[in-house]
Amino acid sequence: TPTHHQPPTITEVLLMTKLLLVTFLATASALKVAGGPVVPQPAVKPSSMSTALQLRGGGMVDQGVWLKAASAFFGLYGVGFLLAPEMTITQNFVVTPDKYHSFFARNIGLCILYTVYLLNYKMDVAAAVPALVAYMAICAVVGPVYAELKLETTPAHKAALLMVPFIVTGLLAL
Repeated sequence: TPTHHQPPTITEVLLMTKLLLVTFLATASALKVAGGPVVPQPAVKPSSMSTALQLRGGGMVDQGVWLKAASAFFGLYGVGFLLAPEMTITQNFVVTPDKYHSFFARNIGLCILYTVYLLNYKMDVAAAVPALVAYMAICAVVGPVYAELKLETTPAHKAALLMVPFIVTGLLAL
């Protein structure tokens, strides 16, 4: 039997508006790269390893920049799942979502956004980067990789595999 969706009530619209505001506040810092004044440091002879890395264009990824970029990427998925769960599901999977899919998707979005918030506002960057690298690696395996192997996905679902370069560059930031 087909399910018919009723238009949202004013309470639901207000709730979604509040959630949208919280979402934007939680992910806004992901686009801002903090930087302080540059203080001259005394000259130190670089190690042969850092010299070799410089010859090939560098090798370390700035942890703060990586955290912001990965948070923005991950946060956008959270926004999609929270505010447009049906669209996010149908863009990625060959399925017609029902109210249960939407319910779980909204909760997943909230969990992602809360995680992004905690990593950016409640943890030191040095602790947040390895935590997010590990979280993204686990999510990649149980999420996009599993889906590609076991579920009917759409071509758009391949974008979720962009987590892999974030994981690799995150490892370089450690």
